[in-house]
This record gives sequence, C-alpha cells and structure tokens, in this order.
Amino acid sequence: MPVSALLDRVVAWAARQSSISGVALVGSHARGAARADSDIDLVLLCTEPCTFLYDTSWVQHFGSVERCQTEDWGAVTSLRVSYKHGVEIEFGLTTPLWAALPVDCGTQQVVSHGMRILMDRDGALHRLAEVVAAC
Repeated sequence: MPVSALLDRVVAWAARQSSISGVALVGSHARGAARADSDIDLVLLCTEPCTFLYDTSWVQHFGSVERCQTEDWGAVTSLRVSYKHGVEIEFGLTTPLWAALPVDCGTQQVVSHGMRILMDRDGALHRLAEVVAAC
C-alpha cells in the first residue's frame, strides 16, 4: 500500500475520534528523505492517550498486525506497529501539551527535523510549526 494511501486512512480514522485533535507526520517521510525501509512516524495529539495505549485494537484499522510494541519517550508514548504488508508505523501518542507554547526542547527537535501537518482541529500544530520555523 502506498504511504499516501495509508496516511489518508489514518487521517480519516483520526477525524472520527473526537479525542484526537491533531495528527502530524514527522521524521524522514516528513522531510522527503524516506527510504524503502523507513518507518512512518506519526504524532497523535489526544486528550486521553492512555485510552489508545490500553486498547490497541484500533491499530488493526490499517492492516494485519505482525507485531506491536510500546516505547516510552517521556512526553510521548509510542506504539511501534509492524504490519504484515511490510510497513512499520510508529504512532506517537501524547496530549495537546506536546504542541503547547513555549515549545519544549524535545518537541522543537522533532519538529525542526521535519513535520507535515495532516490534521489540526484547533490550530495547535500550525502555531507550533510557525514558532519552530522562526527559531
């Protein structure tokens, strides 16, 4: 499945989740530097990230899951999901505070290395991008 089609599916799903206010593509795909074996790195701003961490059945909306592991990055907890169709997605789940101003050093580093906004209900990701671009 092409990355763009997979991203469209994620955004369509996220748009139906009232607790998700934003979705951003970060990393190599956002920079346009992805290789064939690059994973897809997403940040999902959620009012209740623990809901998506405790019941991970939602990751099956994007394909048959081969492996799913949790990674703690401090403000962000990721579900690294390997799909049987060969794609790996890192779903970084965090609260809207991740995009709050003033910008946290970790957030600034992620955003400055490439971020493409896929969904932004309240404009927080756009404000974040503007501030980081001005630095």
